Amino acid sequence: MTKQEYTLEEISYSRKEDRRILEAVLKSWFKDPKSLNFVSPSVPFPFKFKKWLAVSYQIDLDSITTLVLKKDNWIVGHISMRLKEKKGHLFHLFIDKAHRKKGLAQNLVKTLEDHGKEKDANTFSLFVVPKNEAAKKLYEKMGYQETDRSNNGSIKLEKLV
Repeated sequence: MTKQEYTLEEISYSRKEDRRILEAVLKSWFKDPKSLNFVSPSVPFPFKFKKWLAVSYQIDLDSITTLVLKKDNWIVGHISMRLKEKKGHLFHLFIDKAHRKKGLAQNLVKTLEDHGKEKDANTFSLFVVPKNEAAKKLYEKMGYQETDRSNNGSIKLEKLV
């Protein structure tokens, strides 16, 4: 990722203007059930922004950091992390289809891990849908290991730092 092409920006689901922009972006990304299921299996298709907020962004909003990746002022990537008791939980990683295979997802994950380490996090976790082979491969390459399975079948991966 070259700095001239892409920029990172922290946004917040607590700010009305950020929510307005994110709602439009996410609706455009999650027009098919597979994409939505890979990112957030607990949000049913068709995508509803209010459900997205209710499932992941209503509790402990102050403990969540969300980054967006922009190219030419357009959001092309998204990731969030909830940080509690020295544990960072990553969720909702998505890169727009036109910008995949460029190392952008890895950059977003690493940036949030670095942010978590600055706040004394020593463990990072995430869940991945078993059929999302690309994500599993990325996370394993970054040092994440399978530690558990959730009730809905998602794979829990963790990384100690």
